[in-house]
Amino acid sequence: MSISWEQQDLFVSSNGSTANVQQSNVQQRSSVRIARFPAANGIRELLIRKGDGGKIGVTGRRIHEGRLLICAVARRSPAYMAGLRYGDEILCLENETLAGMELNLVRDLVRKNLRNSIKLRTKDKPGERYVTIAKDVQKGFGFRFMNGEITFVRPNTAAERRGLERRLQIIEVNEEVVVGMQDEDIEAIIYANDDVVTLCVVPVKVYRQLFSQLIPTISDALTFVEL
Repeated sequence: MSISWEQQDLFVSSNGSTANVQQSNVQQRSSVRIARFPAANGIRELLIRKGDGGKIGVTGRRIHEGRLLICAVARRSPAYMAGLRYGDEILCLENETLAGMELNLVRDLVRKNLRNSIKLRTKDKPGERYVTIAKDVQKGFGFRFMNGEITFVRPNTAAERRGLERRLQIIEVNEEVVVGMQDEDIEAIIYANDDVVTLCVVPVKVYRQLFSQLIPTISDALTFVEL
């Protein structure tokens, strides 16, 4: 199913121009979005029932600081339904602290768990904010971005009123992870979702220190673990 862009104009694009996009189509993905409820201090204590293959649908990656961060969450998976998202940190697995633990030991914990559920303690990604913006007929969504970073917020727009500001990095658009995507692809996802968009953003400093390490490369397969 495709959605026409012909009726969607005056979006402030990533290159600073006001885009009047025509004769383009974008594939609208069929998905289920589950609201992520706030957690006290960002800490979540979860007992997640396993799904297909005895997994909950999460892939974690070890980063340089010895922490295990979620780099992928399968849509409709038990982990997704429980509220886990890209960039969250897995603190404990089955009451075992994971910081600094060798990945082969983490995999052993997963393999030896014969129950139909996995117990996790997680921490939401630092500095995350969810901003929902309604598109203005004349002013568009009211922001510009470059390389996923918010570079301009137009005054007196919904974006400004909702607290969007410069020096924030876009992590998700309508709960679809956009880290590593080209700006035009991010823009396409924004346009594919009616006249309201929800962004998950984090401070640029946090992104550069933390989330840039989650972008996969060919040589780092051994740094991943599936749950």
